[in-house]
Amino acid sequence: MQIYDHDSPEAINFKNSSIELEDWIELLNYSEKEISNLLSLVKSPPKDNEELTLRIKNLEHIREVNKDNLAKLLKYRNSLPKAAECEDVECDMFYVNEHISYRKMYRDHIENYRKIKEEFFEAMIE
Repeated sequence: MQIYDHDSPEAINFKNSSIELEDWIELLNYSEKEISNLLSLVKSPPKDNEELTLRIKNLEHIREVNKDNLAKLLKYRNSLPKAAECEDVECDMFYVNEHISYRKMYRDHIENYRKIKEEFFEAMIE
């Protein structure tokens, strides 16, 4: 999506939000593949490694959260064109605030995922 000098501030904001959203969706799609690959590293965890078993369960849980968040972002992407149709500040602010809440959801999820992935790797090498 190209930003032009003649674009209004609202149009620039809409375009930036769209670009950011596409990046989020791309990374959550990648995360889904990565989680699948991580889980395939351990076909069946050793019965004597409770730590690894717990980390696998955490990965499986974050995978479900990832799927849910991806679905939310895809639904949000479908509603985003309505933001371009706003004709007043109240409408613009609604979409700005909505985007901010999705950004927070995305960032929190990625932070949690990274933590769970690190804990999984630590359990794998112990």
